[in-house]
Amino acid sequence: MSDTATTAPIQRVTLRLGQIRVNENNVRQDLNLDEKFLKSVAANGVKVPVGVLPFGEDTYELKMGHRRYFGARATKETEEEQDAIEVPAYVLDPSLHEAGEDFIDQLIENDDDYRRGLTELEQADALFGAVGAGMKQTRVAQLTGRSRTEVSRAVKTAKTVGERTRSVLAEAGTYDLDLEVLGVLGEFDDDGDAVDRLLEAYRKGRFEFQVQWERDDRAEQQARAQVRPQLKKAGVRLAEDSDTLPPTAEPLAELDGPDGGPMTAEAHTGCPGHVAAWAENPSEPGEVDYFCTDPDHFGHRPPQEDAPETDCEEDVRQAEAAGEAKASEPSREYVKAGNKAYRAAEKARQTWLKDLIGRKTAPKPLAAFITEQLLTCPKPVGQWSGDVGRRNLIKELTGYDTPAERAKTATPAKLTLLNFAVLAATFEKRMNEVRTWRTDRTARSAVYELREIRQDAHTWLTFLAEIGYPLSSVEHALVDDEPFQEHEPDAADADSQASEDTGDTPDGASAEDSEDAS
Repeated sequence: MSDTATTAPIQRVTLRLGQIRVNENNVRQDLNLDEKFLKSVAANGVKVPVGVLPFGEDTYELKMGHRRYFGARATKETEEEQDAIEVPAYVLDPSLHEAGEDFIDQLIENDDDYRRGLTELEQADALFGAVGAGMKQTRVAQLTGRSRTEVSRAVKTAKTVGERTRSVLAEAGTYDLDLEVLGVLGEFDDDGDAVDRLLEAYRKGRFEFQVQWERDDRAEQQARAQVRPQLKKAGVRLAEDSDTLPPTAEPLAELDGPDGGPMTAEAHTGCPGHVAAWAENPSEPGEVDYFCTDPDHFGHRPPQEDAPETDCEEDVRQAEAAGEAKASEPSREYVKAGNKAYRAAEKARQTWLKDLIGRKTAPKPLAAFITEQLLTCPKPVGQWSGDVGRRNLIKELTGYDTPAERAKTATPAKLTLLNFAVLAATFEKRMNEVRTWRTDRTARSAVYELREIRQDAHTWLTFLAEIGYPLSSVEHALVDDEPFQEHEPDAADADSQASEDTGDTPDGASAEDSEDAS
């Protein structure tokens, strides 16, 4: 039964669903009664009043709130139970309702230009506020139709995203970030420059790479902060910028030690030229390389015997050639920057590949690529031997300890993805050589097949870009066969390149299409 009627244009009452007649002119076709919404209605009931007009004796026509109406009905099984459900309602005065207004009301109520739902961060703040007020996360999940994990993640995000990052988001007008992106920004909330770089990378479609780069950089800086006092205590000088080392400096690994083998840091400690510099390609954060600033002067090489007389002009030419070669070598700081970018790109790319291989369906170009590689058998595929390193990478990319067992029950689409995982492992192992990004003569002389590796990297990265993988700057350099530049292309260049590489609708991986998605 309805509450006592009044003559007010808008009257709030409580109605049973059995009293409400659905508007036949409702334009909404997709009610989107998703599981989260239905769980919330079941736990809380309808909180926001529906809008109705008097239709007859103790009967009303529904004007606004069809999703709430049908969501409430979905919480009960029988029609009798459904009709008995009570909901709040605003009864509108029909004399103030002009012809055609029903449709305008529906447009205004549901159009994003007239209303805006809470952003992900605002929703997280609301959940965080509920928990902060004393409500258990389990109860919050029950009332909002979310899982316990979703609530926990949202609360953690709201807690970590501080005022500095929030002000940056407000100034940039960035409101469409999901919880995953917001969680990363919260991780770097104490570093405003990192947040700026991450947001810029997000706009350029290279967020995953920048996240990995920032995490690696933070780990490196934290490790260096621990290593510096250790070196100082041991009396070892540290060249923070290794390019400040004198031209006579050489790595200890290239010098002979007292026992005839390579010189060790321990054996060289007493030398006045003993110095450390941050490693070019560290196997772990904070690793250093050791140098002697002047091996000839400090007696680490035997005196040069008198050389036989030779053509002086030839000596000059050789000396000039050696000087030119030395001058063309890239700086150690440039090499370290390139190595760092290459390793960050490798980690981000393999994370992207895991998501792709975890999908239920394969992008259309995958089957043709697999077939082409197996038929032509390029070096990465030809070198496949099932060694432990490649098998372990397949396990990482597929997420299965026994991929072969999974293949027995896989759908045809999943089999395509598992076959792709094998090829992915071969190309990724082929590109494991960190000097792959380098074009200088020094790197080519150190890795005799570097040009071939770069060609295979070009094939692999070009295909990944075609199916939606966002190339980083170091990967773009490989695809274009150009030297790596220590900066990301600007937004216009990135957008132009993306349209050329992937088209308007790239067939890339989708989180919603993952095998574990519900």
